[in-house]
Amino acid sequence: MLAPQMEPLSGRPRKLAWALALASGPLITLSQPPADVPLIGLVGLAPLLVALPRLSAGGSWLAGWLVGLCYFWGNMWWLGQMVTDPGNEWIVFAMFAFVATAMAAFWGVAAMISRWLLTRRAAWCVWLVPLAWLGIEFLHEFNTPAPYPWLPLGAALCEMHLLIQTADIWGQYGLTLLLVLVNLALARSLQIGGPGLPARSSAPFGTALAVVALLLLAAGSLYGWVRIGQIEAAETGNGPAVALVQGNLAQEVKVRAGPERIKIIQESYMDHLRLSQQGVDAGAELVCWAETMVFGGCTRDGLDRRDPAESARHFPDGVPSRDLLHGIVQDERGRARPVGIVENLRARVAYELRTPMLVGAITDIPAIERDVDWKMASYDDRFYNTALLLDAQGRVADSYDKRYLVPGGEYIPREEIALVRALIEYYAQGLQGAVSRVEPGRRLTTFSLPAGPSRKDGLDWAFTASICYEYAWPGCYRELHRTEARYPDFHINISNEGWFKQSSELDQAVDFCRLRCIESRVPMLRATNTGVTCHIDATGRVREMLTLDGKDREIRGVLTVKPAVLRDPGPTLFVALIGRGLGHIAMWTTLALLALMAAGRVQQRLQKRKAAKAAGQ
Repeated sequence: MLAPQMEPLSGRPRKLAWALALASGPLITLSQPPADVPLIGLVGLAPLLVALPRLSAGGSWLAGWLVGLCYFWGNMWWLGQMVTDPGNEWIVFAMFAFVATAMAAFWGVAAMISRWLLTRRAAWCVWLVPLAWLGIEFLHEFNTPAPYPWLPLGAALCEMHLLIQTADIWGQYGLTLLLVLVNLALARSLQIGGPGLPARSSAPFGTALAVVALLLLAAGSLYGWVRIGQIEAAETGNGPAVALVQGNLAQEVKVRAGPERIKIIQESYMDHLRLSQQGVDAGAELVCWAETMVFGGCTRDGLDRRDPAESARHFPDGVPSRDLLHGIVQDERGRARPVGIVENLRARVAYELRTPMLVGAITDIPAIERDVDWKMASYDDRFYNTALLLDAQGRVADSYDKRYLVPGGEYIPREEIALVRALIEYYAQGLQGAVSRVEPGRRLTTFSLPAGPSRKDGLDWAFTASICYEYAWPGCYRELHRTEARYPDFHINISNEGWFKQSSELDQAVDFCRLRCIESRVPMLRATNTGVTCHIDATGRVREMLTLDGKDREIRGVLTVKPAVLRDPGPTLFVALIGRGLGHIAMWTTLALLALMAAGRVQQRLQKRKAAKAAGQ
């Protein structure tokens, strides 16, 4: 498997090689939002793959890193513009620069491995190039240095609606493999010219790669056409009416303390109630609020966190008393105390809205789940990011705690390391004025919603929920839908992306949600604070979206929709069997290739030393 000897390029061929390599940067960047140019993902990496065999090992890493810099800096620019305290913008931008640059460095490794495979005497190694790219991409799901699987290459195919239907077989991971394979097939049909470069006709496996790529594209598109027809034929058209409330609370209010903050939060709470009533008046059977929109938080039992025992007195048998409809109640000593927002909300659900609600709240960690020794001293400062389901009587019916957390924003990766903890605390103080210590949830919850008269079989509706950033994780949705509980009729994602204003982050989030719908064949409803609030069907098509005067973000309103539920829903091949399997195969293959590359480099050095020693004698 030793590499063939190739004379180094110089002059015009060398410049052409580098020009080709760097051309992949803007091309692949245009494949994702905000540009989101259809089809360009199928050719965006090809120039880099054409150039790699003519670059040195170090040059290939540099080329891949530069292409990655363009891709991640261009498409994640929103991360550097996050809302923060005035004067601390540089902290946010430095964080963005580190994340985008580190992710680009992974692409440098992928390019270096690809170059190594493309220059082997064993020509069959070329088939491992897609696995190398997927393996490097999959590593973003681990602490390397933090789990952040954003902007996967497979998402670049989202505008190819037929093709992405194959995600119910192999998931987002298979789409990445397909994209790299198509680019590789195109690259093998081209040449730069120059000393030692094989002619086009002699490129090993060039024709086979092209045939396989074309067959996969054709078969995938045909499969998508058939599956879309099957899914649409299975839609019943009688899902429950769900009101998705978008309150449009500016993130500055939640991040920046000030004398007007309490007043604005109270006004926002009343806005949420008014919008909820509009949804109920439109026939909603469930009302949804976005992530953390129950201000002030609560316990997981839906009690005021300031004094849960006192709060519990006003919920005999779990049902709120009417006294909580007012702003002041009497405690057990007869003293007046203000009613907490969660207490008032539950009372309004019971006596005014009379409709179940799924709401986002920060909840305290129950004593039974405070079981990690080194966290004991800080559990009072830790909490869950929770979706609470309130029934029509204002009782807490069930809950789900967010399990996949945002590194830096919600928790500290490798928090047990003092230096890491100090750095993240410094960053978090500048970002949001305090360090968030959200704990990952432990339960997989399938919620139950009473069926209305339109459901002929009389079964309650089953649905799952996720919170914000979890939509970026294929594994999260697979775990939720692979439980022994009944397969869900629909899914609800509650999110607050007000941090990112009107940026392309919101469009990227919708693309990830579309892929999750296809992977599990479960329609999704998104209830967000500032947008994009929408309904996505089981084929990944955005059916309905909350808009106002042509705008779909930073607006206030309510979208009442019926999810496109399926008759007899069940797990897909991806959910039931494949899951992250392709990712693990690719990752271990990539690690093995890196080990072989390292061993080869050591062998070369030993041979050089031996030759030098022999020459000296």
